[in-house]
Amino acid sequence: MISDARRLLYFFMALISAQSSAPPPSNVLQAIRICREKLEVDPHYPKIQHSLAQLLDSTISHVDDVDTASINEVLQLYRAVGQPSIQVKEERLPPKKIRFESLIRAGTIAKDILGDKFQAIEYYSMALNLDGIEESLILLAFQTIMPTLLSLVNVDDHLVDGATMASDSSAQHKQISRYAFDLCNLVEAKSPTESIVDEYRGATFRRMNQSELAFQSYHRAVVKSKQLFDNASNKSLALAADFLRTAIVAAAAAREAGRGFQQQMGYLVDAEQTAVPLLLSLDYDQDENSKDQFRDQVAELYTNMGIAEKKQGSFKNAQDFFIKSLEIKPTDGHALVQLASVSDADNVGDVVSSARELEPEYVSALFDGYSSRFETELVDILQYKGHSLVYESLRNALKRIGKSPASIKNVVDLGCGTGLLGALIADKMPWVIISGVDLSQRMVEISRERKSKRGSNVYASVSNDDAAKYLSTLERRSIDCVLASDVFIYIGDISNVLEEVSECLIGGGMIGFTIESYEGSNKESGLRLLSSGRFGHSRTYINEVAKSNGFEVLSWEERVLRHQGGTHVKGSSVILRKLQ
Repeated sequence: MISDARRLLYFFMALISAQSSAPPPSNVLQAIRICREKLEVDPHYPKIQHSLAQLLDSTISHVDDVDTASINEVLQLYRAVGQPSIQVKEERLPPKKIRFESLIRAGTIAKDILGDKFQAIEYYSMALNLDGIEESLILLAFQTIMPTLLSLVNVDDHLVDGATMASDSSAQHKQISRYAFDLCNLVEAKSPTESIVDEYRGATFRRMNQSELAFQSYHRAVVKSKQLFDNASNKSLALAADFLRTAIVAAAAAREAGRGFQQQMGYLVDAEQTAVPLLLSLDYDQDENSKDQFRDQVAELYTNMGIAEKKQGSFKNAQDFFIKSLEIKPTDGHALVQLASVSDADNVGDVVSSARELEPEYVSALFDGYSSRFETELVDILQYKGHSLVYESLRNALKRIGKSPASIKNVVDLGCGTGLLGALIADKMPWVIISGVDLSQRMVEISRERKSKRGSNVYASVSNDDAAKYLSTLERRSIDCVLASDVFIYIGDISNVLEEVSECLIGGGMIGFTIESYEGSNKESGLRLLSSGRFGHSRTYINEVAKSNGFEVLSWEERVLRHQGGTHVKGSSVILRKLQ
C-alpha cells in the first residue's frame, strides 16, 4: 500500500512534468494509475478528480490523434470538480476558484479540441453562474465565450413577448440566443457598470437583425464607458480605449437603426475630443504593440467619421477623414477602400493609385461578416458566376490542347469561400482531390461542411491562411491545377501568388482565375484599386506577371462577372499554363 506522502510526491512530480513539452514520463503515467485506483475506492473525491483531470489533460498536447473517449473523460472529471456531486461533504468541496477554472478549462477543451461549441457554451455558463468569483475572471470568461455564442445566433431569430424564439428546427439553436441574453443578464448583475455586457447584448440583437434594440444596447454601453472615463481620477489608456471602441459601435448601430447624421457623429466627435489626445500621446510607458493597437483604434474612428460623412453625401469631408485614418495607419484596408469609393478617376490621389494590396485582416473581417449571406446575395441577387466561368474555361482549355479532364488529379481552390467552385468541381469531376484555403475563418468553417451531390465532403482539407503562404507549404511540383474565383480582385498584386503557384505546379500545370477589367494608360502599372473596393487588372499586367513567373496565357475570355448597382461588372476568365 502506497503511503499518502508518497502519493502526494507522485502528484507533485507529475504536475511539474506536465509543464514540460516532452512526452509524459513514466511517473506521470504512474500518478494517473494511482489516481484511478483511489477513485475506484472513493469515486467522489474532488481533489483526486482534479489531479487526475490535470494529469490526463497534460497528455493531450503530447498526442497527435487523441482518442475522443479520453478527452471526454477529462471533461467529465473537470465537470465533477466544477459541479461536485451532492454526495461530496462540505469539507471536501473544492475552492470556488478551482471549480471555476475546471469548468473554464473543460469549455476550452470542448471548443478548441473537440470543436463542440454547444458543449463549450454549457461549461462556460456553469462557470459564470458560480458565486464568489473575482469580477476580472468573470469578465474574461464572458468575453472569451461570447464570440462563440454569437457565431451560432440565428439571423432569423425574433422576439416574441420578450422571449427569444428561433425559426431553426434544431433545439440547440432555438436556445442559443436565449443563452446569449441570459449570460449578458447574469454578468451584468455581477458587474453592473461594465459596458462590455451591453456591447455583447447589442451584438446579439444585431445578429438577429433587431437594429433598434441593438442601438439601444450600444447606446447604454457608450454611456457607461463615458461615465467610467469621466469619473476616473486616473484617465487610463484602457478606459480611453474602451470609450473609443463603444463610441464607434454606437455610431454604427445608430446608422443601421436609421438615426440621423448628427447623432452618429455626436458619438464619434465626443470620442475624438475626449479619448484620442490621450491615445495618441507619446508620453506614456507602453510597448510598441500596445501603441499600435491604440493607433489602430484611432484610425478606425476616423474611418467611421468618413463613412458618416459619405452617407451624408459630403464626399470631400469623407475623403479628409479617410486620409486622416491612413496617415495614422497607412495599411488600413477599410479606410483605403472607402477612400477609393469617394475618389473619381481624376481625383484618386497617390494613396489610392499606388495601392497594390489590401491588408489580410481587412479581407478576413469583410468575409467573416459576409459569410452567412454570401451565396444568397452573390448568386441570387448579384447573379455572380465567377465559379462557373473558371470551371468552363478550364474544361475548354483542356479540350483545346487535347488533354483529358481525367489528367487533373488534384486541385487547390484559392479563396474557396463557401465552396461554390469546389462543389462544382466535385460534382463534375468527382475523381479530383480538392484542397481549399481561405483567409476568413467563417468561410473555412462553412466550406469544411460543404457536401457534394453524392453526399461526400467537397474538400479533402480546408486551411485558414493567406494564399501565398499556404502555397509555399505545398510540395514542389505536386499540384495539377490551381483555381481562384474572384480572389485576385482582393489580393491586388498577384506576383507573389503566381511565384508560389509556379513552384507547386507540375510541368504543364494550370492556374485558372477571374479578374475585373482595368485598362489604364501605358505609364500606369496596370493594377488599380477601383471605386468598388476591388482591384482591377489590365491584360498587360497579367501578361507581364505571367511571363515573369514562367507561365503562358492559354486562354483569355472576356465575360460579365456579376451585376451590381444596375450595371454589368466586366472582367475576364483566364487560364495560364506553366511552361515545362
